[in-house]
Amino acid sequence: MSVAVTVAFVASLGSFITVSSADLTVRASARVPVDWQVQVTPQGDPARVVAAVGRLPDLRAHVAVDRVAVPELSATGPDGSRQTGQAQILAMPQDYAAVFPGEIRPLVGSARGVLLAQQTAANLAVVPGETITVRTADGATSALTVDGVVDLPAADSLFQVVGAPANAGATAPPDNVVLVPPDRLPALARGTTVVHQIHVGFDHTVLPHDPAAAGTLIQQRDNHLQIEVAGGALVGDNLQSALSGAREDALYAFLLVLLLGVPGVALAATVAVLVVALRGERRRREVALLRLRGAGPGTVLRLAAGETALTALLGAALGLPMAWLAIRLALPAGSHLVPASTWTALGVGVAVAAGTQLGPAIRVMQDRRAGTVRADTSFAPPDRAPWPLRLGLDWILLAGAAVTFWLTSRGGYHVVLAPEGVATTAVNYAALLGPAMAWPGLALLVWRISAGWFARRTGRLSGDRPGRAPELEAASLRRRRHIVARGSAGLAVALGLAASTAVFTSTYDAQARLDVALTVGADVAVTEPPGAVVSPSAGDTLRDAPGVRAVEPLQHRFAYVGPDLQDIYGVNADTIRRVTPLRDSFTPGSTVSSALATLSSTPDGVLLSAETLHDYQLRPGDPVQLQLQTGPDRIYQPVTFHVIGQIKEFPTAPKDSFIVANAAYITHVTGSDAVGSFLIGSSDPTATAASLRSRLAPGVNVADVRSARATVTTASGLAASDLAGLSRLELGFGVLLALACSGLALLLGASQRRRSLVLLRAFGATPRQRGRFLATEARGLVLGGVLGGAAIAAAISYLLIKVLTGIFDPPPAAPAIPVGYLVALVAGVVAAAAAVVVLGGRMAGAAGPKELRDL
Repeated sequence: MSVAVTVAFVASLGSFITVSSADLTVRASARVPVDWQVQVTPQGDPARVVAAVGRLPDLRAHVAVDRVAVPELSATGPDGSRQTGQAQILAMPQDYAAVFPGEIRPLVGSARGVLLAQQTAANLAVVPGETITVRTADGATSALTVDGVVDLPAADSLFQVVGAPANAGATAPPDNVVLVPPDRLPALARGTTVVHQIHVGFDHTVLPHDPAAAGTLIQQRDNHLQIEVAGGALVGDNLQSALSGAREDALYAFLLVLLLGVPGVALAATVAVLVVALRGERRRREVALLRLRGAGPGTVLRLAAGETALTALLGAALGLPMAWLAIRLALPAGSHLVPASTWTALGVGVAVAAGTQLGPAIRVMQDRRAGTVRADTSFAPPDRAPWPLRLGLDWILLAGAAVTFWLTSRGGYHVVLAPEGVATTAVNYAALLGPAMAWPGLALLVWRISAGWFARRTGRLSGDRPGRAPELEAASLRRRRHIVARGSAGLAVALGLAASTAVFTSTYDAQARLDVALTVGADVAVTEPPGAVVSPSAGDTLRDAPGVRAVEPLQHRFAYVGPDLQDIYGVNADTIRRVTPLRDSFTPGSTVSSALATLSSTPDGVLLSAETLHDYQLRPGDPVQLQLQTGPDRIYQPVTFHVIGQIKEFPTAPKDSFIVANAAYITHVTGSDAVGSFLIGSSDPTATAASLRSRLAPGVNVADVRSARATVTTASGLAASDLAGLSRLELGFGVLLALACSGLALLLGASQRRRSLVLLRAFGATPRQRGRFLATEARGLVLGGVLGGAAIAAAISYLLIKVLTGIFDPPPAAPAIPVGYLVALVAGVVAAAAAVVVLGGRMAGAAGPKELRDL
């Protein structure tokens, strides 16, 4: 059974790696609206490029998109005339949104005809049916009737600088965009250059399951196209960029399995050793009987080899169905046993069977040749410390782990490096040396501390009361301290494995929930449509929805920092924390409370991103000129702010640069108190959101954290579903191994003490008195295992979170402790130990004539 557990564990983890990699590839490719943006170069022939694109393998669709830049847009309304700066005009076929549905999201009006981006509609204060004027590069004007307003969710990639290195293009997409049918473009493109692009979509179902292999295939297609067009086009490879992130996530999944799986396999092998040790006495007698009947060493070893082969075969026959069941219960639907992981598991199972079966047989043969007999260890001389402890290997390994951790953490952990646009990945395996050395070092340290503690504290463990022969129990435990300490170390590793997995996955789950809350903004977020002018007082009408605890208005505008257009959020610094999750990690060098207090006391204060502070050489206290839309004509004008600190994350804010300021000051300098969204704290987000959706006007978007959870976690990082599957696998096998370690170690103790227990029974000792010998060992083993497991879990959890910090977004401020699971785990171990003590006492304490003769 121990070999079967090992086979099942390895096969399940191997299948998890393969399944999670395939799932990451599917999700990464699914969230790319346009796989390639092939841009014709000035010397290229558009017809030739289109023909070359049409010959690409696995092509799903390709659509021509032309783009021009115009100097100005304007519109005249009841409030007067408004103008914008430079604008982008995109000519797209009318069915473009159907071919690439993730690129355009209709908001108001028609989804066909002349469409304005939502920010452009807000800048010009126009709605569908009204007219805008386009001033072309040659000075002419052209009137366009607006048919609809749309959102461009993938604007960053849509307006990328094709051919530029990653992160070297424009820092923000344009805020003025008009989409027109292709036949309207010639009149708007007079006097300027037309940029020709072909948007390409591939069939994602034929991509390799491994993200790295899929990225390599796409890169090869890019190279082949470059040869065909001979410099006539450049490729903006959005699919490759998405697969780069998936490659990184897949490597993190592999490293997580490596850091948690290898100790699990070693623990499963330890369980197998304990199982074999239970039969040690019987094996010695069988070998002695075979030798008396004339069997030579070769015959005995062949019989042992046959037993090993049979054990491996039975272990595989039981382990593979166990692995199939574990995969069905733990991993997502559709997961299955992978051939590669199956063969690996079988190889590990054979190695475990050989190491645990042949090794003892060979040692027994050596004992027989040396003339030694090990009939019973109960009255053997005090056992010596094992050679790793005598050599101080535990201190050496822990010192090495500490030094490695210090060296690799000085410059921050970057275990996995997957540069965007580069098909290869790099893994800093040196960063894994810390956990790799910490596992055995901590296990040996628990062994050392437990053995020393048992030697000094046996009176407390045995219960020093009159009539209970505590001196015998103490002497027995002192003599067997290394044997019991070995069981404590095994139990500590099992508990540490299960607990560290639970802490790591709980921490990830908490950060995933925080990621969702940051994306939505609060439990519920009500976002007003583009161009709507909604006063903060409108939030009063939201307070009577079911479950609402607090409502907070949030201004969302745009501001230029130099040439860089950034989101700016106006908040009430004194009340924003009522509805939204804020962490100290969001404000490096300070705490959230301190940053908000400073913002509240500095009316013109702003919090800027690290990138903005670095690029513009700004420090706290410096004045900064931001351009905001001010006055009734909404023209961008410079406004003076003062820098008060740095901000890394903020609810609803993008991942790149943004600005946080006081809402009252923005209202004062712009002349508008218009609110972009209302953030709502709710005890029942689903009910609150459902009520608000039924009451609010069309065009108002209502989002809640529960319904957004699947979308947000699917689109970022190592998916929660993947880690949940790994968690179920590790925790299930961890509990099984912990119970097996404690139970088998105690059963081994009962088996080894059978002679002394039978003699005690013959001398008239009661079952209760005999049971106290086993109970004393059980208390020591469980106590040492639980305390040691807590120490191992704390150390390994910390190392896992630090080494694999790239999985977390945002980084955790502190680990999340799953108290319920840990209490249940310890309670299960204690219950199993108690059951084994009762069962072992009854089995080993029989003292009839037959048992006495067997002694």
